[in-house]
Amino acid sequence: MKINIMIISKFENKIEEVKNLIIDEELVVVGAAPGGSQTLDKIENLSPDVVIMFLDTQGGDVLNLTERIILHKPRTHVILLVEYMEVDILQKANKAGAHNVIEFPKSPKEFAEYIKSVHYNEMIRINSLNENQNIAWTSRVVTVFGAKGGLGKTTIATNLAVKLAEQKKKVALIDLDLQFGDIHVFLDIEPADTISELAQQVFTPNIDSVRSYMTVHSSGVHVLCAPKSPEYAELVSAEKVQSLLSILRTYYDYVIIDTPPYFSDVTITAIEASSTILFVTGLDISILKNSKLSLSLMDSLQQRDKVRLIVNRAVDISSITIADVQKIIGCPIWAKIPSDYKVAVTALNRGIPFVISSAGSKLSQSINKVAKALISGADDIGIQCIDDKKIHKRRKLFGFLRKKNEYI
Repeated sequence: MKINIMIISKFENKIEEVKNLIIDEELVVVGAAPGGSQTLDKIENLSPDVVIMFLDTQGGDVLNLTERIILHKPRTHVILLVEYMEVDILQKANKAGAHNVIEFPKSPKEFAEYIKSVHYNEMIRINSLNENQNIAWTSRVVTVFGAKGGLGKTTIATNLAVKLAEQKKKVALIDLDLQFGDIHVFLDIEPADTISELAQQVFTPNIDSVRSYMTVHSSGVHVLCAPKSPEYAELVSAEKVQSLLSILRTYYDYVIIDTPPYFSDVTITAIEASSTILFVTGLDISILKNSKLSLSLMDSLQQRDKVRLIVNRAVDISSITIADVQKIIGCPIWAKIPSDYKVAVTALNRGIPFVISSAGSKLSQSINKVAKALISGADDIGIQCIDDKKIHKRRKLFGFLRKKNEYI
């Protein structure tokens, strides 16, 4: 979706500076103007999605124009650029009704992410007013967990977060794989700050301070990345994670948490704070052994009722079937994700989630089902198990499974 932008400044060089920063293919500069009454006519004719203006201490004309746009063109969102963030300037901007005020951006990528975030959030607000939607005041915390590395937890977490954002939900994505988290790679973002910097705050955090440590993905997902180096993981305590989640759930519709493949104080804190635990497993004896042990621990933690079992890379040509998984680990299957190595790896290497780059693929469709099930609260999203006769034939053919089962 293209975002049409109009730039307003009485200084031609400032207009050129902003144009040179807008190089994202989703952002289109449709016009520029110096200000004044002619600018209003131009806005009326072009109907830009976003208007960018410069504001200084003497910016009375800019604030008057800002107020008129906000009052009479509510679908055109105003971004005010300032050289330095000063209290006096912010107070004047707020009085005019403007709340999207930033210092002159440092990079085109940072600027593009900010513009997309403003447009996304403002459109949600306007659509909610127009459609008279019922607001869900309670956030849902969804933790993606698996008992072994390489199960595709991060792939599921990132694509699910983006798909929920496409459904006009406010989504936060938290990387709690504190030593080796790589959500930023999957989304092709470069975080200025991470959860380790946030954890070192000496003051009590609030939603505004937390958001300042997050990176906004082009989909609108707000991402809090893992520490940039493994040694910083110890800075993030379970208590700080608990406080963080309490803050996030007051603002976001969905908080998606990616976790490491083991239990720790931080992981258990996320699990206990969750509304839903997406437990990822696979068609592999060692994975199923670990999954069964982990589910037993979920029982001990009294968290088993939150578990929704997902079989990832589910393929028919395997010695272990989907139906076998359910019987081996003693948990009903909630969803299955098909195996498509080419789509998944291409998406990872490009840094573009496959729900965007390959929206028509079976992988994307399966994530879409999971997102819809979370939104609707469905306990069953149509998993079809193989009938008993086929199960019997396959077990007879692969008799070793029964022998292995005693170790699981």
